[in-house]
Amino acid sequence: MPEPAAPPIHLQIAFLCGQSDPARCALSPAQLQFGQALLAAGRRLHPCNFPYDAQTLPFRRVSLLSASWHNSRQYLRSRQPAFARRHAAAVADLLHAAPHTLLLAGSCGLELLANLQLPAALSQRFSILAYGPVARHAPAAARLQVLVGRQDWISRAGWRGARHWVRSGHMDYLQQAPVLAQAHALIARIEQALP
Repeated sequence: MPEPAAPPIHLQIAFLCGQSDPARCALSPAQLQFGQALLAAGRRLHPCNFPYDAQTLPFRRVSLLSASWHNSRQYLRSRQPAFARRHAAAVADLLHAAPHTLLLAGSCGLELLANLQLPAALSQRFSILAYGPVARHAPAAARLQVLVGRQDWISRAGWRGARHWVRSGHMDYLQQAPVLAQAHALIARIEQALP
């Protein structure tokens, strides 16, 4: 007897964070565990981080100093027009791969997303859960939830918009149960609004 068909995908979950190692897009163990905790029928987790190049090397830990250097460089370079020309199409393709996408934007991810200058028509295709953002502003999206840790002095200095406070430092949002709870609540709101 054939197995029943899997339900169609209605929600894609994808990380959009800075690249701590420019040679890699693979999800870290913490990202993978967090993303998998959000899965249910009709949901899928994208297997790569921004810029979504599955051909890059497997995940490898890098030192905090090296990660900070690479993320800072990417943050600053994202303000140049060449950044959007280089990466906007890959993000648009990602957003067209499912009826709706929840972008988990950590640290400088919100700034990277804003600087892609995506067409306004795409804004209804995604929602954002930004955790520990370091960004000047957020792009238009169907829904935006911003989490800032009380112990996260980087994000407290680097984000001036609306926020929901959680107990976290800059490096450990994905290990905090309240952050996972916020993600589940946002997904519930997204799924209620889907056709």
